[in-house]
Amino acid sequence: MRKLLSLLLLFVLLSCQRVSQDPLKNIQLATPYGDTIETTLSYTMADQTQGLSGVKNEEYEENQGMLFYYMEDGEKAFWMPDTYFDLDLIFLDKDLKILDIVRNVPHYVGRANPDLIPKVRPVWARHTLELKASSPISKKLKVGDQLKWKSSLSMEKTEAKMKEKGVY
Repeated sequence: MRKLLSLLLLFVLLSCQRVSQDPLKNIQLATPYGDTIETTLSYTMADQTQGLSGVKNEEYEENQGMLFYYMEDGEKAFWMPDTYFDLDLIFLDKDLKILDIVRNVPHYVGRANPDLIPKVRPVWARHTLELKASSPISKKLKVGDQLKWKSSLSMEKTEAKMKEKGVY
């Protein structure tokens, strides 16, 4: 009986690991300083609208990020409704080179008064990475730095899979 329970537990753990390592949801970004950002991909309209809204400070680690992934360059503008920690927004080109950084965007709990919700000036970019403003990784990053995509799928293959899903 113990062997059966052990095998069942192992199966459940491996299943959870596969889900958490879904290359269309979770990737790693490497910085030029040797740090790794555990990154959630946000590429559907629903995911991008939700963003980090509702995520509590204690639920989000200093090495975590959310990458708003787009297929085309354009003006990217963000607002911070229902956020529980300050953010740094890192604007990237198609090759993940940092074009601009907006630091220490204040959090705002709730949505009741839209006029008070912090908004970020528009920036021309392809992608946007959100990190906790308190993250030591974020503090090292600067304009011109090149991030590296680390996933079981290349960026090109990830985009192809997104297209297959009918997202773009």
